[in-house]
Amino acid sequence: MSNPFYYGGRVEPDQFVGRQSELRRIFAALEIAHTGQMQSVSVVGPRRIGKSSLLWYVTRRYDNYLQDASKYRFVYIDLQNARCHTLTGLLGEITSQLGVRDRIGHQPLVAFQNAITALRHDGFLPVICLDEFEELVERQTAFPVDVYDSWRSLMNQHALAFITASKMPLPDLAQAGKYTSAFFNVFTSIRLGELTDSEARQLIARGARCDHPFTPREQENLLRLAGGHPYKLQLAGSLLYLAKAQGGPVRWSRLRRDFDRQCEHAGLATPWRKTMGAHLTAALSWLVITLPTWLGRAVHEVVLRLKKDDVSQTTAWMCGAVLLIVSIGLLFGLITINLDEMLQLIERIRGNP
Repeated sequence: MSNPFYYGGRVEPDQFVGRQSELRRIFAALEIAHTGQMQSVSVVGPRRIGKSSLLWYVTRRYDNYLQDASKYRFVYIDLQNARCHTLTGLLGEITSQLGVRDRIGHQPLVAFQNAITALRHDGFLPVICLDEFEELVERQTAFPVDVYDSWRSLMNQHALAFITASKMPLPDLAQAGKYTSAFFNVFTSIRLGELTDSEARQLIARGARCDHPFTPREQENLLRLAGGHPYKLQLAGSLLYLAKAQGGPVRWSRLRRDFDRQCEHAGLATPWRKTMGAHLTAALSWLVITLPTWLGRAVHEVVLRLKKDDVSQTTAWMCGAVLLIVSIGLLFGLITINLDEMLQLIERIRGNP
């Protein structure tokens, strides 16, 4: 398997991980087996938290969750698509994906209502997934309040349901755009946050099955670095894969710098106060483990002329730790030493009389 991590946009359903709680809530709202009615859903979360991937997964895997899935007709619309920046273009794209042959003409709202009503009369249940919903609110000339009132009327008739994705709750968007339509107040709201610990581990575990497999310790390092944020997990996993593909030991300091830089470019830079613990841990690890081990190996291999394989990691660390403590004591005048006696001791250790 090549690089199993992807952070450039929405992920395909086969690569989708987690969100089981959110999926259960979404499909419970859409299930008509008990009430005969669909409830619209608003997915709200910060940028790059996985809203697009969730909506895309819903439109492609709904048959795994709904009891009578053959009745449903799902549509996914990316509202950043230029073709959807006019009312005729948007409604035409929706009806096209629904399989409606009639074109949206001079009265687009009337034509759209007729098309949806006809589908419902035939026993179908249209579900319209609108990603990047802010795009509509920002284009008030193209999408006036009449659009939302028309959609609200169809929702009242149980003719269709919407699933929207946005960074702000729909009532807040309506207030910002000064919309008065009741459309914005009838959604079940789902907050999308970071993955659970088990979901994050499931995502990172992909690295254990690729052609440059991640060790358990490397997986733990990635989890500490990225937390439960899906974009950061994908980014961290990809960076580690690329580092391991180059051969040789992984330079974690470089990987962390690349990770921080790309997070900053993506608008996901973590405030220093939230990363202070990780930085302090890394600094202490270098001071307490890495530096003494390096000093100990230098003494054994350069001064005592021992082979690297003859010196264990523990021995090197103990020697380096003693040397580091003595050096600090000398620096602050806590320890005094006779240089001639020290040189004679080293010669005796090396076997010279």
